[in-house]
Amino acid sequence: MKKILFINPKTIDLTVGIFSSNMVRMSKKKRLSMPNLAPMIFAALTPPSYEFTFIDDDYKDVDLNMNADLVAISAMTMQVNRAYEIADHFRKKGVTVVIGGIHASVLPDETSQHCDATMIGQGENTWLEMLKDFEQGTLKKFYDTKDYPNIDYLISPKVDIINFDHYLMFPIQATRGCPHDCDFCSIKHTAGHVYRMKPVSQVIAEIKEYEKYNKRSVGGYKKHYFFVDENIYVNRKYVKELLSAMIELKISWMAQGTVDAAYDEEMLELMARSGCRQYAIGLESISDETLAEANKPKINKTQSYGVAIKNLLRHGIIPAGYLIYGFDNDDHNVFKRTVDFAINNHLIQPYFSTLTPYPGTRLYNRMKAENRIFDKNWDHYNSLTPVHHPRQFSPVLLEEGIVWSSKQIANFDVVKKQFDYFWSHGPWPQLKTLTFKERLLLVLMAIKLRKHNKKYCDFLLWAARNKKTCDFGSIFAALFLHEAVMQSDKGEAFEELILEAEKNSVNDKPS
Repeated sequence: MKKILFINPKTIDLTVGIFSSNMVRMSKKKRLSMPNLAPMIFAALTPPSYEFTFIDDDYKDVDLNMNADLVAISAMTMQVNRAYEIADHFRKKGVTVVIGGIHASVLPDETSQHCDATMIGQGENTWLEMLKDFEQGTLKKFYDTKDYPNIDYLISPKVDIINFDHYLMFPIQATRGCPHDCDFCSIKHTAGHVYRMKPVSQVIAEIKEYEKYNKRSVGGYKKHYFFVDENIYVNRKYVKELLSAMIELKISWMAQGTVDAAYDEEMLELMARSGCRQYAIGLESISDETLAEANKPKINKTQSYGVAIKNLLRHGIIPAGYLIYGFDNDDHNVFKRTVDFAINNHLIQPYFSTLTPYPGTRLYNRMKAENRIFDKNWDHYNSLTPVHHPRQFSPVLLEEGIVWSSKQIANFDVVKKQFDYFWSHGPWPQLKTLTFKERLLLVLMAIKLRKHNKKYCDFLLWAARNKKTCDFGSIFAALFLHEAVMQSDKGEAFEELILEAEKNSVNDKPS
């Protein structure tokens, strides 16, 4: 029986750091947010004549001495250097290597220098063809899907190849594609602009299969689900049918989608009843001029963002928002304006990032033509490290501003005020205040972390004492985010850089 190793290369990201410190201290286990969906899909596609093994390099370094007949690697841009390192090693041993994923799809010629076959596009259309050629010794250099697979016939993931003890969430997918065409987005290379929907019955069956592995841990905590769909809210009729069917499952889930869902009262009620705990919106900017620059959909109107956030809060759903710095319209005041907006509007979980010109996007082509991309190290294409020259301030200020913004939000005094507001507004049909057992667990966690950091201890004791405390998982998330952000040595020079930028701004004005 031939052996396939399917490898997820190490991710250069904050996510790993979040769960590698406090989580280890409390459970003595390293846990990641969630596994990729890709290995489970390809395991389901693979004939039983193969032995299929998934290795997550984020959890444990790949054993480069493992035996395999075929190594398959799927990589995003920020993973691809590690992917090349692994691929080069196995090829030297005479092992056949195949690389796919977004980076391979956008830059196939570069990728092909490190593998025997490059998979372009979504691999469901070519995986079996590639395996047949591999068996016959006629492997082609490129396999191009040409089109996106019809999602009505997509195979369900083979979930038993994953050790879910290593992860905190399950990935689930109901739809693919997004009809919008933002300037910085690479969606056309990953899923396309045509919106395709799985049958609701198939999504429900997949969740039920996951539930076999969703055992309650200490405190009664069960894993959440994260919809990895590019945009969950496109076809309103379909989403209503899906959420209605999910109500009886009694699960907790999170998703990302457009802001218009937060103006739809019927949809918000269904989201809450079906177990939605967090809804992430691509707000991108609090400037309408910047949104126009990014070709963001017209449904994004900054004057209505506050209403959308409060609507989510009113239904017991944590509002999350992606906010990007470094657009041409952004000046040095954008950081403080954005942080003030997030705090004043109770955007509980904002995610700050740098505008990144990913290969294959219009943004990349424009930045490259203007000679504004100064860093070609793919490790740095992680939405946190600047790789281009912003129009109105330095890359150094951009990087410092991202971390400074995150530190303002992760400050425990701010977190407490945001949670107090969240727990005090709206009916809570799906969220109950913490049980005595859950509060006791918080106290025990506080005692365990007391020697490490008194602030963590005080925060956990505050949550345990607060009569309004809901949603055990949100307390965990705030704790881990705080450590991931606060341990960074960035952000400390922000105020000094702002003063310098203000001085330069004054000097640049005509006399």
